[in-house]
Amino acid sequence: IITNNEVIFLDVTADWCVTCKLNKTLVLDSTSMKKLLQSDDIVSLRADWTLPDEEISSYLFSFGRFGIPFNVVYGPGQPEPIILPELLSSKDITSALEKMMSLP
Repeated sequence: IITNNEVIFLDVTADWCVTCKLNKTLVLDSTSMKKLLQSDDIVSLRADWTLPDEEISSYLFSFGRFGIPFNVVYGPGQPEPIILPELLSSKDITSALEKMMSLP
């Protein structure tokens, strides 16, 4: 993913992923997190791996991952994203976003 002075939150998920559903229910769908991820400073993307998708598989493999959930935050001009834990917390997401927004 190439960023153009944007901070990007990417959520790789699937309908059959129980942990993904837990993350969505407990963290991503909270009012405060929705507001944060919909702000003008952040591009929020979701990759749906419910059905097999070679592009998503290749993306995951590029990080040495073979399963989901997989969530990352990219920052402008940063060569490496911040990889978030499988069990998300609002604090982890907020910290990663703030870090990427503050880097030159």
